[in-house]
Amino acid sequence: MVVRSVLVCLLAVSLSLTRSFAFPQSLLTSTQDKYSLTGMVVNSATGEPIRGALVQIYINGQSSQLTGPDGKFRFDRLPAGQTPVNIRKPGFFSQQQLENGPVRFTQLVGTIGPDAPLLILKLVPEGVVFGRITAEDGEPIENLPIQLVVQGLENGRKVWRDHAGGSTNEDGEFRIAELQPGTYYLSAGPSSNPVSAASGSSNPGALGFPVVYYPAGSDLSSASPISITPGKRLEINLTMSAQSCFRVTGTIIGHGSGQYVNLQVANSVGRHFPTNPRFDPATGSFRIPCISPGAYTLFANTQNPQGHSLTASVSLNVNADLSGVHVLLLPTANIPVRTRVISSRTGSEQFSQQENYFPAYVQLVSHGSGIFESRHHSQQVGEPGSRSLEIQNVPPGTYSVEINPNGMFYVQSANSGSINLLESDLSVAAGGSPEPIEITLRDDGASLSGNVSLDNESSSAVILAFPDHSSAPPIIQPTDPKGSFSLPFLAPGEYKILAVDRVEQLEYRNPEAMRRYFSHARDLTVGPDQKEKIELELLKVGD
Repeated sequence: MVVRSVLVCLLAVSLSLTRSFAFPQSLLTSTQDKYSLTGMVVNSATGEPIRGALVQIYINGQSSQLTGPDGKFRFDRLPAGQTPVNIRKPGFFSQQQLENGPVRFTQLVGTIGPDAPLLILKLVPEGVVFGRITAEDGEPIENLPIQLVVQGLENGRKVWRDHAGGSTNEDGEFRIAELQPGTYYLSAGPSSNPVSAASGSSNPGALGFPVVYYPAGSDLSSASPISITPGKRLEINLTMSAQSCFRVTGTIIGHGSGQYVNLQVANSVGRHFPTNPRFDPATGSFRIPCISPGAYTLFANTQNPQGHSLTASVSLNVNADLSGVHVLLLPTANIPVRTRVISSRTGSEQFSQQENYFPAYVQLVSHGSGIFESRHHSQQVGEPGSRSLEIQNVPPGTYSVEINPNGMFYVQSANSGSINLLESDLSVAAGGSPEPIEITLRDDGASLSGNVSLDNESSSAVILAFPDHSSAPPIIQPTDPKGSFSLPFLAPGEYKILAVDRVEQLEYRNPEAMRRYFSHARDLTVGPDQKEKIELELLKVGD
């Protein structure tokens, strides 16, 4: 019954993942002969067979099997050809799950025919971090938050991601599983409730356990990295000292009478943590009962009666009780997005005439003081037939602007007032109202095609086209299996063109990190409606 339940769950997950995958029909053939597809699922770290892994193929519909005790599977009565293959197993990751990029390239393919070899499929075992947290007297610390952060690459940029954490149990124990290979940083605390000081304590008053970054640091810069390799199980035990914690009190204004305001506190790296704040809607006063010494940011937000968001942030330097903290709520910004298309090709104007069609969408990416980024997306507003684009509820901050054309267009210009958003960031002031984002798109782009080779042999690759005079991200396009590619809708201008073996491990949004690769790039200048063809040599990332 347990195996059947696991199979049902994995089938549901796989169905959702494969709806978006359309395998080329040209790779599938239909003959009178029938063959078998046989294979084995193994642990990538140990090479041992994996029992109970779900294997799925897609020929004339979906077929599924669970591997046996020897890790093997067999599908019979299949036509010769090829099929995509998916594998799943709780406690393991497939290669596709480990990729973090705009396009996923590692689709497993099984070959079916008279001479087809045994198909070996590898799953990567999860990592696990576990341990125990105790006080200086050896007593376990219960209900203490435990958190992991990992730095990785996402869309060509180094980003920090929170991993689902947990808290200690009554014995001070914790366990965090489902860790992909990578470099992590672990923090314990802070406690959200004051601890009573023992009678005769040399440190009277309320006490609390401050945040500790493994092994004993007070901030992320002093933490030691934790390397998680496939299947690694790491035990971490910490002893923590209770310290004086302090009250923070003040008032909030700018909200409606009797209206509740949400309060959150973030530490120096931008992570929110529980502080159990008390807020009185009648008077606007608030109180945080216990916060350890350190630098924090207090965030407050609510909505006015018209449904518009109000927000505020205040820096807190806590080394004693703080009183009289003043928080003024101000409206967040709604930024209209206006697009204009200059058409020169027959048929382009038909897109712009379609109801509720927009030739581009916009994202704002934050550049705050913390390590975590946030994104704000443009969305359609207004009544049907008269809709427009707007980025709503944007808090104060500095943002880069990412523009994604929707169709056969390229971005000629993007401005907010006098700010060129293709070269500069957008600043949003507290309570301010930025100028609308004005975008001009054209359809007379150039096109680039070509082939990729390695040692005079055709090779599949990922093509990146970097515009020389813009902060816009590169255009990314995988080749076909024979190394052929086509990049339509290139904006006229100068480019650096690269062909790499994998893009998910490339920090392509960092010019400094790309400098070593640019020395091998092809420089290209294209004009409107120009067609170019080039040959590229494959570069291996990391070599």
